[in-house]
Amino acid sequence: MSSVVQPNPATVEALLDTTWRAASAEASRTDGLDRKAATLATFASLLVSLAATLGVRLAAGEVWAFALFCSGLLALVLAVGLAVRALLPREHVTLSTAYLEQFPTWAEIRKSRAQVQGETMRALVSAVAHERELNDRKAEQVRSAFVFLVVGLVLLAAEAVTLTGEGVLR
Repeated sequence: MSSVVQPNPATVEALLDTTWRAASAEASRTDGLDRKAATLATFASLLVSLAATLGVRLAAGEVWAFALFCSGLLALVLAVGLAVRALLPREHVTLSTAYLEQFPTWAEIRKSRAQVQGETMRALVSAVAHERELNDRKAEQVRSAFVFLVVGLVLLAAEAVTLTGEGVLR
């Protein structure tokens, strides 16, 4: 009587399928975060350019107005910086080349299907976990960039309202 428990091939196949789906979902998450960061960086960059152009007239104005302008501009620049940082090229984590190069060897070919699927699943889970960790950091950077974008917009809008009010009152 053998006390070795054999894996259920149907279970191993189902788990491997689920792992592939998780890997695909994480890759989609990466793409979505990259699109958000790129959009945010582009929009904030345009606002920085526009604000810098319009800010020239503040040089001769009140110190508080210039400080408010610089604060808004700094927040927008930080938003661009964080969004670009989230977009820095990072290698997607997948099955390693060394692992894949084992596939055509006799040692691998002779293994049972369930064993190969289990080993593949283990490698994929490790890759997905690493990709998720990278995406969590990227999501935090995009979130922070968005906060700085909103802060910059609010500061520049407050300044615009104040300067317009001063112009109307004069």
